[in-house]
Amino acid sequence: MSERVEQISKAELLERIHSHRKDLEDSLARLSDEQLVQPGVQGEWSVKDILAHITIWEQRMIRWVGETLRGQIPEMPAPGMTWDDLDQLNERTYLENRDRDLSEVLDDFHQSYPKVLEVIESIPEEDMIDPNRFEWRGGAPLWKMLAANTWWHYRMHDESIRS
Repeated sequence: MSERVEQISKAELLERIHSHRKDLEDSLARLSDEQLVQPGVQGEWSVKDILAHITIWEQRMIRWVGETLRGQIPEMPAPGMTWDDLDQLNERTYLENRDRDLSEVLDDFHQSYPKVLEVIESIPEEDMIDPNRFEWRGGAPLWKMLAANTWWHYRMHDESIRS
């Protein structure tokens, strides 16, 4: 999922987010509504399900950043869950969203991205790149959490959609 990057500037992070989001949007533009809802793109998920998944992870990240900047330690990945529960969390998210209308999922997907950019723009660069800035990150800089929920995530799912 991630590529080996030890350090990155805020400008470079934003450039990569923009680039991989554009790639994802380009892939989506080639698909009909029927193709967007067809199951089996990634396991049983349709492209619509993937977009709901991406949006929900963006929204989680926005919440985590807000909590972090307020001096709180976010409950990650979700309250009462650990990273070992990731597959279960993703399955729960899929089940909660699979019956939503395509137009609603697309609206949420498109409305989430500007909020993601706004939040990332609001983070001081030093807070983003200093691996020791937030003790709860265990030496991992905040930008890696941002990349995991944006450009790495976009790229991973775009590859599934393209194939």
